[in-house]
Amino acid sequence: MSAASTGQPDLRLDTADPRLVLLLALGDDELVLGHRHSHWTGVAPHLEEDLAFSSIAQDEIGHAVVWYGLASELTGHDPDALGLGRAPHEYRNAILVERENGDWGYSIARQYLYDTADDVRLSALADSAWTALAQATGAIRREERYHLMHARTWLDRLAHGPVEARRRVTAGLSAALRDALGLFEPLPGEAALVDEAILPTSHADLLQRWLDLVAADLERVGLERVLEEGTSLADADFVPTSSGQMEAPAALSAPHLERRADRWEPVGEFSGHGGRWGRHSEAFTAVWEELTGTYRAHPGARW
Repeated sequence: MSAASTGQPDLRLDTADPRLVLLLALGDDELVLGHRHSHWTGVAPHLEEDLAFSSIAQDEIGHAVVWYGLASELTGHDPDALGLGRAPHEYRNAILVERENGDWGYSIARQYLYDTADDVRLSALADSAWTALAQATGAIRREERYHLMHARTWLDRLAHGPVEARRRVTAGLSAALRDALGLFEPLPGEAALVDEAILPTSHADLLQRWLDLVAADLERVGLERVLEEGTSLADADFVPTSSGQMEAPAALSAPHLERRADRWEPVGEFSGHGGRWGRHSEAFTAVWEELTGTYRAHPGARW
C-alpha cells in the first residue's frame, strides 16, 4: 500500500545541508503559528481583533511560503510538498508555536514573545552572506513590524487594564516564556552557518538580544517579575522522536535567567533536543493533522 493511499506523507528530505534546516525552522515557525492564530477567526474578543488576527495569520503563512520557496530551490521539491508533505517528526518549528491558544492572555503573550524574537532574528538575517536569504527578509520585516506593534499594544492594554486582564496576561507570559526560549535552540549544523555568515549571529547571541528587548518591555509595563520566576524547558510532554516513537520527558532544557548588574542574562546552555530537531509536544499532532489533512487526502491537488 502506498504512502499516498494511507494518507501518510512520502516526502523524504536530506537535511545534511544546514541551510535547509534553517529555512525549515523559519518556515515551520510561521506556518504553525499562522495556523494557531487562524483559530481566533470568529471567536476573538471583538470584531476588530477578529480581523486583525485573521490578517496576521495570513501574513505568517505567506512568510512561510517565502521560506519554503527558498528551500524548494535547494531541494527541487515543490513548496507545497515542503510545507505540507512531511511527517510530524520532520517539522522544525519551536514548541512555542504549536501550543494550544488557551485564553486571550496567553495568545497575546505568545504573539508578543514570538514577534520580538522574530524581529531579532530577521534583523540578523538581513545581513546574511547568502544574498537570497538576506533579500527575502525585506517584505517580511515590514509586515512583522506591524505584528509586533499589535502585540505590544495589547501587552500595554492588558498590563494596564483591570486586575483580571493583568492577571491573565501575566499568567500567559509565565506559561509562554519557557517555550519561547526554545526559539533560540541551536540548529543542527549551526556552527557551519555561522562560520559562513549565512547565519550572521549565533542563536546564543540572538537570545541575549531578545532578552534585552523583552526585559525592557516588561519593566516598562511593570511585569518584570515574570522573569524573576525563572524558566525551564524541561516538562512532562510526550514528544515524537525522529523514528516516530513517543517518549517522555522532553529532552530539551534551556539556560535559566539571572539578573546580573543591570541586565537579565541566560546562564548555562541548551542541552538535549527540541523542536529544531523534530521533537514536539503532544499538541503538535492535532496541528499537523489539520494543516496537512487536505494535502494528504488529495495528493497532487492544485487550487
